[in-house]
Amino acid sequence: MLTKHMAAVIGCATGLCLAGATLAANAADLATAQTPTFLVGDSWTYSLSDPRTPSRSFSFVQTVHAVNPGTIEVTVSNNGGTMPASMDQNGNLTSIGTKQYLPSDSKLKFPIAVGGTWSGTFTTKTGNGDATTLISAKVVGVESVQTPAGTFDAFRIEESGNVSAPSGKFQFTETDWYAPDAKRIIKFVFNGTGGDGGTFGTQAVLEQMDLKK
Repeated sequence: MLTKHMAAVIGCATGLCLAGATLAANAADLATAQTPTFLVGDSWTYSLSDPRTPSRSFSFVQTVHAVNPGTIEVTVSNNGGTMPASMDQNGNLTSIGTKQYLPSDSKLKFPIAVGGTWSGTFTTKTGNGDATTLISAKVVGVESVQTPAGTFDAFRIEESGNVSAPSGKFQFTETDWYAPDAKRIIKFVFNGTGGDGGTFGTQAVLEQMDLKK
C-alpha cells in the first residue's frame, strides 16, 4: 500500500502516451484558461523527487474514475498500491486516503489569466491533528515548459504561505505550471522553511498522460 510519507508528499499536489510530443498552444491562445472538463479514464503520471536527495524519487499515477457535480473522484497509485482521492471541479485536491483538505488545497482558481491573484485558507485534517494553511497566489506569466510528456505552454503561478500544525509552523513558496492542454499542473517546485530554519522541498514533473475524448 502507499506509505503515509508518500501520501503526504503527493498531497503537496494528471490511450496515448504523449512522451516526446509537442502539445503546446500558441502563447496568444493562453490569454485565459477556463475550468477544465475531466473525463472518466483521464490519467496523468508524475515523477516526484526531493532536489536535496535525488535518490528519493518515485512515480505515481492519478486516474479519474468518476465525475460528479462539484467532485472528481480519482485514484492515486504507484508500485506500493492504490488509494482513493478526490478533487474539486478546478482540479484542487480535497482528499487523499484518510487526509482531507477543506475546502481544497487552493492551488488553482479559474478562469486563469496573467496578473490574476487569489488567496485563501484551508484546513488539512489528519489523524495527527489539524493543520491550517494560509496561501496567496499570482499568475506571473506564460512559459514554454519541457516535460517527458511533451512541451507545453503553461501559466506560471507563484505561491507563498505558511502552515500551522500540531508539530510546528513553517513557511513555503511554490511555483506551479498549469497547462490547459493537460488539464493539470504539469510541473511544480516546492520549498519550505521550518521554524528552526531547516529547509526542505519537493518537485514533480509530468511524465505521460492519457486524456479521453
